[in-house]
Amino acid sequence: MTYPESDLDIAVIGSGFGGLAAAALSARARARVAVFERHTRPGGCAGDFALEGFWFPAGATVVTGLEQGGILRQLLDAIDVEVPSSPLDPSIVFHLPGRTVRYLADQAAWREEFAARFPGAAPGYQRFWDWAECAGGTVYRIGASLPSFPLERIADVRRSLRAVRPEVIRVLPDMFATVGQVKRRLGATGDPAADALIDALLLDATGCTASACSAVQGAIALDLYRHGCQWVDGGTGRIAMALVRAIRRHGGRVEFGRGVARLGREGRAWRLWLDGGGSVSARTVVANLPPGGLDLLLGRPPRLPRPGSAWGAFVLHLGIDAAGIEPLHPFHQVVLDPADIDRPGANMLVSIYPGRGQRADRWSISVSTHVEPALFQVPPVRAACTRRALEQRLLSAVRAVIPDVDDRVLLLRSATPATYQRYTGRPGGFVGGLRQVPSVVALRAPGRRYGPGLVLAGDHTFPGQGTVGTALSGMNAARDVLEYLGKEPPL
Repeated sequence: MTYPESDLDIAVIGSGFGGLAAAALSARARARVAVFERHTRPGGCAGDFALEGFWFPAGATVVTGLEQGGILRQLLDAIDVEVPSSPLDPSIVFHLPGRTVRYLADQAAWREEFAARFPGAAPGYQRFWDWAECAGGTVYRIGASLPSFPLERIADVRRSLRAVRPEVIRVLPDMFATVGQVKRRLGATGDPAADALIDALLLDATGCTASACSAVQGAIALDLYRHGCQWVDGGTGRIAMALVRAIRRHGGRVEFGRGVARLGREGRAWRLWLDGGGSVSARTVVANLPPGGLDLLLGRPPRLPRPGSAWGAFVLHLGIDAAGIEPLHPFHQVVLDPADIDRPGANMLVSIYPGRGQRADRWSISVSTHVEPALFQVPPVRAACTRRALEQRLLSAVRAVIPDVDDRVLLLRSATPATYQRYTGRPGGFVGGLRQVPSVVALRAPGRRYGPGLVLAGDHTFPGQGTVGTALSGMNAARDVLEYLGKEPPL
C-alpha cells in the first residue's frame, strides 16, 4: 500500500507515550499525521497485554502527572481527553528488613512516619526531606512550564523562558550535584535502613542510587512520588488508548500491526517503508525510538548506551487466585538486600492489579527489578538458569506482601532484556532511558534532532524516564515538527 506523496505532514514511528503525545498534539493542530505501530496495542514499554485470561502492564509503572497543572494533565486537557484517576496516599508502601514504611503525602505526617520507622536516624534526615520537598517542588513546577532542553536553537530558548522564575535560585547550588552530596551536606547519613529506602526509590525512578543520582532529578522523584501518584483503573494502557482515540477524533490515523522497516530521505520528504510491503512519504518524522533503533531504520550500526549508563529490566508476571485476600495497596517497594541494592533482585517494585467483575478474585501482579542486559547475553542454558533464579528471587518479594502467594499462583511468566528487545524494538534491550546522573540532565540532556524534519521522542531524550518524561519529550517533538511545518503547537 502506497500513500500519495503529499498524504502526510507527520509520520510517527511507534506508539509509546512520546509518539502518542506528539501525534495527539499534531492532530489537534490539524496536521495530517499517522502513527505506525508494529504491535496491536499502544503504549510501548508502558502498554499492556493479556495472557491466559490475565491482564498485565508491559512494565510496572506508577502513574504520575495527572494532578491539576501536572504535565500529563496539561497534555490531556490540550487534546480534550478525560482519564478518571484518584490520588494515592500513601503512594508506595516500602518493605525493608524488619519494617514497613508508608510513603505519605502530607509532609507533617511523613515526618512522623519516618521518625517512627527510623527512630535512630540523625536529625539531618529530616532536613533532607525538607530539601526534597522544596527543591523537588521547585524543579517539577519548572518542568510543568514545559521547557525544551537542551537549548540547541532559539526556539528552545523561547519555549523555556517561562520556566525562568525567581525560585530557580533555590536549586542552582545543586544543579550539578548528586543526591549523595546533598545528603552529606545536610547530615543525612549513618542509618543504613533509611539510606536503603532513599536508594530504592531513586533507583526505580531515576536508575541511580543517591551516590550517583542528579540532585535535581532525585529531588523531583522523592517529592513527586510522595504526593503526585494516581491510581488509574486500567493503568497506563488505558491512558495510551485514550490518546489513540484522541488522535483519531482529531483526524489523525493510528495503524496497528503496521511497523516501519526502513527510513530514508527522498528530496525534501522522508520515505518510510512499511512491514509487509508498501511505503509512505511524510514531510516530517517523529521517531519514538531509542537512538539505536533509529540507526537501524536508517541503515546504520546501532548506537548502544555506554556500559553502566543504562539498565535493562527483568519483570515477573504472576496471575494468582486472590480469593479471601483483603484489598491491598497497588504498589509495594520491597528491599531484600539493603547492602547491595544495585544487584538484580535486591530491590523490586511489586504492582498489584485486581481483576474485574466475575474475575475480581483473579489478580495480576508484576514485579520488576533492574538488570544489566549483558546478564542475559550468554549461552542459552546459562541465561535460562539466571531467569529461573531471578523468578524465585522476585517471587520472594511478593511473599513480603502476600505470604501465601506460592499456593495461589495460577500463571508465572517472566520478561528479560531480550524480551524487550524483541517486542519493543530496543537494541540491546535497554529500557527506561539513561541513568539520571548530573551529566545527562536538563541543559546537558541528549539532543532529539537528527535531520531536517526528523526528531526523536522517548526516554532517551529530555527529560528521560517515566510516562511523564516521555510525554514531555513527545510534546517537544510536536513543537519541533509543527513549527517546521509552519503550524502553531497547541502547547
